[in-house]
Amino acid sequence: MNESLPAQPQNALITLLRSSLDADGAPAFGQLVLYTSFGVVRGRVGLSFAQRLLHEGNGDLDAGSVHEVIELNDVSVEHYSNHLPTASFVRLYVRLSEVQGFALVDLQGQS
Repeated sequence: MNESLPAQPQNALITLLRSSLDADGAPAFGQLVLYTSFGVVRGRVGLSFAQRLLHEGNGDLDAGSVHEVIELNDVSVEHYSNHLPTASFVRLYVRLSEVQGFALVDLQGQS
């Protein structure tokens, strides 16, 4: 019996991010919103992470390489627990295994 495994959200996220980057690594959207196990994370994709995705897409690196974390800049986190309702960070690294859903937000704040 040959059952295919369902696509992991992180695989879909990496594919979507790679396809939305221009040649310089700039995304075609304003912010990435991640729905994680600990809260809602909003931020901009880090340049080094974006450039790595581009190099992989061009065959410069192993295209099947595993991404464990995503780098985000100018981040706000709306925590689900009430002990720390909101937080802001210059840079935050989120494990992709924590991502349960995601959205791309354009520069005007619309999905």
